[in-house]
Amino acid sequence: MMGSSKAMGQRGVALITALLIVSLATITMVAMATRQKMESRMTSIMMGRDQGWNMVLGGEGWAKAVLLRTLKDNNWDSLDEPWAQKMTPMDVEGAMVWGWNEDLQARFNLNSLVVNGKQDTIAVGIFQRLLERLDLDALTAAAVVDWIDADNETSGPKGAENDVYSRLKYPYSAANQPMQSASELLLVQGFNAKAWEKLKPFVVALPGQTPININTAPPEVISALAPNITLADAEQVIRTRFMNPFKNLDSFRNHPNLVQAKAELQKLTEAHLDIRTSFFQVNAQAQVGRGRMILQSWLHRNPTSVIVIRRSMGML
Repeated sequence: MMGSSKAMGQRGVALITALLIVSLATITMVAMATRQKMESRMTSIMMGRDQGWNMVLGGEGWAKAVLLRTLKDNNWDSLDEPWAQKMTPMDVEGAMVWGWNEDLQARFNLNSLVVNGKQDTIAVGIFQRLLERLDLDALTAAAVVDWIDADNETSGPKGAENDVYSRLKYPYSAANQPMQSASELLLVQGFNAKAWEKLKPFVVALPGQTPININTAPPEVISALAPNITLADAEQVIRTRFMNPFKNLDSFRNHPNLVQAKAELQKLTEAHLDIRTSFFQVNAQAQVGRGRMILQSWLHRNPTSVIVIRRSMGML
């Protein structure tokens, strides 16, 4: 009886050992399969990212070629030209690619507020009226001037220099240099996230002073060019210019809906208004599998070439 019990015990130990071995083997196989699946997934993601990156770079190249070609077509840039037409989604090597260009000089350049260390009063007036059109405080334009200029003297009753920012709960200093991004407005006294969301479609921070392209600017920007241009007047200008772009500044100043503003518009020089653009933004996207690659590039066009001056990339 004792021998039989001992044999049964040994068989039990052997069975448990066998079960442990099988369990360990199963765990090892599952772990290996999971790792292999993860590595395969990672490889797929990396390949998709590389493919998407090449696709959006191709879109950027297409935009550069179109912008350079249309430069020779006429002496103005308008929204009826090929560069302004959206690229419809195309199937390229199993990926969907599409994109569009934006005229950055359709917006108000915040860095135009200060030129050669001094505020440009005409540009300040335009920005103040843009703020008013968007139901924001026009006086806060002074704080933006102070953010950019190099001195420590406030530019108006709502100006703000280092003494204001140093008293904040989390203090910092005014930039005292041209803005690198229009989103810096979120740091400027008098501006918050709500104000930024209103302003975001209409402002930009380009290098140096740039004029507004009257052939591409939205009605909010057009109406800010002079005190007596209503939004309705600006919208009428927008409707007529698509079929008949402005060939020069005088044709804009003489527009029937701008008669009341002609005297004020005469004060705006080619430093403030133009019919041609030098800075554009390319928005290129590529759908590869479940992932999407997004590229935004800033392009500077000169008479002989188109140069990339900034890129930002992301994935969805």
